[in-house]
Amino acid sequence: MEKNAISKLIKNTNHSLVLELIRSEQPISRAAIAKRLGLSRSTVSSIVDDLLHKKIIIELGLGSSTKEGGRRGIELGFNPKSAYGVGVDIGGTKVLIIITDWDGEVVYKTKLKTSSNVDDLVSMIKESIRQSGVNEQLIIAMGVGVPAITNTRKGIVVDSPALGWQNLPLREAMQQHFSFPVFINNDVRCAALGEKWLGSGGQSRHMVFIAFGTGVGCAIVSNGELIEGHSYSAGEIGYLIDMLDVRNGQENSVGRFGTFENRTSGTALSKHGFTGAELFRQYQHGNPQAVAVIDQFILDVSIAIANICSLLNPEKVVLGGGVSESMHQILDKVTDNIKKFTPNHPKVELARLGTDAGGLGAIAYAFQKIQEANEKGDFE
Repeated sequence: MEKNAISKLIKNTNHSLVLELIRSEQPISRAAIAKRLGLSRSTVSSIVDDLLHKKIIIELGLGSSTKEGGRRGIELGFNPKSAYGVGVDIGGTKVLIIITDWDGEVVYKTKLKTSSNVDDLVSMIKESIRQSGVNEQLIIAMGVGVPAITNTRKGIVVDSPALGWQNLPLREAMQQHFSFPVFINNDVRCAALGEKWLGSGGQSRHMVFIAFGTGVGCAIVSNGELIEGHSYSAGEIGYLIDMLDVRNGQENSVGRFGTFENRTSGTALSKHGFTGAELFRQYQHGNPQAVAVIDQFILDVSIAIANICSLLNPEKVVLGGGVSESMHQILDKVTDNIKKFTPNHPKVELARLGTDAGGLGAIAYAFQKIQEANEKGDFE
């Protein structure tokens, strides 16, 4: 690596370290930053002056005097209004568009009818930004969650049966219309990041998020990072299969609901004469048919989670998706089963963000990619 490239990398890395320390431990003084990071005071002052000039951080006033009675330093804090993100969660019927500041405070939210036409989506997003009143120059990134297998590195939607997209270069198609970077990911992974950022995930570094909706999907967070897999299809637990499925001649193939999905998805539950929500209500009232169906659902879900926990050893399992809104009444039974089926006992919780998780998580993903790029020196 050339000397200039090394200097640029160090500069960007130091900027990121200082900014992240201010964000996480504010209020904090220049002297405290230098001590914590092992940087010279002149380096810290230069970085702080630059961040103040760009209004990314703000001065909060004088701090407490030191134990030795020395001069009080000016304490610094992060300015969450200095940067905004756009999150787009494309569903089979609705598109959720959310705009937040850096701290995740929602400043605009709307739901619109889904369109598989990219130009229509771009128009929706542009109009949403206009209506939000946010200065587009303050938007630093946009994340887009898609119900699909996505090649996140290239920004390609590999396969989305719900939208009829195959091998669509979505990031490239959208990027040309916006001045800020666009990032693409699977919708369930985005929902997982949303819960990790602002919901039940609680900043857990080892978490599994399972979405029970029209289908069933799973996202894996290990050591704080999303696990995508060799062909970007890690977490496709709808294809989980057991010995009974095999004995009954069941098979799994791309483009069709998997064996586990055919037992536990909202679509599967609604085949018993009730909607998913009504089935759970009937279960609560002791309807024999509903009790039989939900008892089997509890067992299927418990076995799947126990096997996932034995394999991945997560700290937390978060259950989301439309079906999860009715699962509060069975959560204790699922948890008790898991304790019997595996020696690994994670916290099992229901998602807190509801239908906003995907949009918020798309923003979290975009912010994460921006931070990674800054640390690598890919952005000024």
